[in-house]
Amino acid sequence: MNTSLLIVTYSLIFLLGFSFLLFFYLIIRRIVVQHQENSFQKKYAEIEKDILDIVTFPDKNLAKKIAKKYRYYPYVLTRVLVNYIEQIEGLAREQLQKIFNIALKKKCLKDIHSKRQIKRLKATHLFVIFSDPSDMKHIVTLLNDKPIVKLVAITALSRIPSSQTLTYIFQSFVRDSIVNARVYINILFGLGSKIELHVRKYLHKSLSWEKLSLLIELVGAIPLRSLYQDILPFAEHPNKEIRIKVARALGHMRIPASLNILTNLSEDEAWEVSAQALKSLGKLGDIASLDVLSEALFSPFWHVRFNAGHGLASLGSTGMKQLKKIKRQKKDRFASDMATMVLDETILVGEA
Repeated sequence: MNTSLLIVTYSLIFLLGFSFLLFFYLIIRRIVVQHQENSFQKKYAEIEKDILDIVTFPDKNLAKKIAKKYRYYPYVLTRVLVNYIEQIEGLAREQLQKIFNIALKKKCLKDIHSKRQIKRLKATHLFVIFSDPSDMKHIVTLLNDKPIVKLVAITALSRIPSSQTLTYIFQSFVRDSIVNARVYINILFGLGSKIELHVRKYLHKSLSWEKLSLLIELVGAIPLRSLYQDILPFAEHPNKEIRIKVARALGHMRIPASLNILTNLSEDEAWEVSAQALKSLGKLGDIASLDVLSEALFSPFWHVRFNAGHGLASLGSTGMKQLKKIKRQKKDRFASDMATMVLDETILVGEA
């Protein structure tokens, strides 16, 4: 047998052996993973049954017994506690807190101060959810950590909203860079009216225009109608981005009294502000804005004309008649074209 044939033969044998080992490894791995999943589900069901006993019949001694019984199954115990802690209140919640304190808190405290970021990340969410007033010094440390750890801590804090936790969130929002500010706004949006007092407080602080504009946007997005008077002064702010956010917020809030301020903003020197104000006027649906919307259709700016046209369409039959009148006029071809486009779109939507 020549050398080339030997090489080919041994190569085939090697590939066959390697393929067999790989196949065998995948089979074994699948069996192991399946066994781990089954063990997890079995232990989860066992812990869940004991936790439900506590929820149904709160008992301090039972909480201590469960903590000691499952302290060597931290991963499964963590999953069960997190799933239940956010759904219950009162004495039963205190018992879950006690289980955490006995079985998991010591490890969590160690991990949130670990040099390894991945450990801090895993521990942060759990620790913040189960924190009590005495733990706030550790949470403050997390809020000074790297951005990804800090945002995990902020997200966890938002799931247990209280005056103190909201104070920490807003303080961190002020200190953090504008790059992360949008993340805070998304988190705060989910808290709804709970953040009202804090938003009012920070609207009257000396913040950068970017952060002020985000807070005003938040007022409209939720919306927090009780803060209507608080955002009105910003309609005269020198920064056009803030004036845009005020106009947009007023449109979301749909407070009839905002007609005059939106009318003034529709005449703003910046066409972007004017366009947004006209869009918000359309949302108000007040027939008193008919003349303002009609005049804006003759603006040299396309977006201003577009929003004015749709604003007129939102006024019902009166607005539609005005659009037809502007369509027929010959003085301004661009106004006529926009009126035609809005009318056609309205007809198509109506037919659909």
